[in-house]
Amino acid sequence: MTFLAPGFLYAALAAALATIALHFVATREPRAVALPTARFVPESTTHALVRARRFSDPWLLALRLLLLLSIGAALARPVRVPQRERIARVIIADRSGMPASDTEVRDSVRALYRPGDAVVAFDSAAHYTTAVDSLPPAVTSVTGSLSAALVRAHAAASRIRAGTDSIELVIVSPLTAAEADRATPRIRATWPGRARLVRVASNTTRHGVAPTVTWNAGARPPRSVARRVVDSVGAVTAGTDVLVAPFERRWEFPRDSLRGASVIARWVDGEPAAVEWPVAGDSAGRCVRSIAIPVDSTGDFVLHPAFLRLRDRLLGVCGAGATQPDSAVAASLATMVAGSGPLARASAFPPGPSASSPFAPWLLALALVAALLELVVRRRASGVES
Repeated sequence: MTFLAPGFLYAALAAALATIALHFVATREPRAVALPTARFVPESTTHALVRARRFSDPWLLALRLLLLLSIGAALARPVRVPQRERIARVIIADRSGMPASDTEVRDSVRALYRPGDAVVAFDSAAHYTTAVDSLPPAVTSVTGSLSAALVRAHAAASRIRAGTDSIELVIVSPLTAAEADRATPRIRATWPGRARLVRVASNTTRHGVAPTVTWNAGARPPRSVARRVVDSVGAVTAGTDVLVAPFERRWEFPRDSLRGASVIARWVDGEPAAVEWPVAGDSAGRCVRSIAIPVDSTGDFVLHPAFLRLRDRLLGVCGAGATQPDSAVAASLATMVAGSGPLARASAFPPGPSASSPFAPWLLALALVAALLELVVRRRASGVES
């Protein structure tokens, strides 16, 4: 048994001690006794008071103590201490359109979950749940928000802190760059321990809004400028897809043109080969995509499987290019989210503010009964004395 707000219990104990002290210092008129030697003294009412050497009305005192302690214990919110586990988990499950398989996410969470763990399901927002079977369905039309999930994970840790020594953060997600934002590193830094990453396959064909694509063989792509020196490069990458071929680079994207844009494909030396930027003020999520990759339509080059995979990536829906970042970005994001050091200590999280006590209503009922009995006993004591 433990108390969620022990301060109220301490206050009740102090009030109980004060009540006992008041019973010990109670005063009363002494009992009148006829003395033979004082028969010639005129009769009058004495006003002398003597201090009681022991408290009177023990039943009245017991009821008052019961009343005070019951109210204090109810406000202190006693709860049962669950069987203490050495490690509990807060499992973050990706329910957005980023994972390729809903079943893979559920199976991963089910394999990790144990009684006493907390599960946070997130898409564009995060939701707390208590069991694997309560996971909401995946929302395939939205991109997940890792920041929202990490914020909710803190609240979930506060809910389970009483029954464990350490809390492990587990993230079941493809962990794509689109799910992180500028606030994600700062929010992750507030979790006082390392995290475990359970990577699932990413959905590279997520439904969304089709982009406006400019991919011309000879014309200048939007937002690009002519290179001072035309050179050749041997490969282009888009996510995990790599196309090896001799490409002639005539156009480049200056740094100023990349403000607010996302890089969809890069040349093998890291320079942008295709970018997209959102349409300003458009709530539907439309975007414009500019591709500076020359394609020779002669021969069977455009029928090669590697080119077809690259083509599908470049012509995918808005935001799809960001779902599979290049390996350097993916490694950096994974390192940041995983963190380092020991697991988070349970004492590092504040108690959950919404925790309730199943004993509080019964204690309040006991206090009410004690108050009624105290009233009856006090009236009877007053009647006897009179």
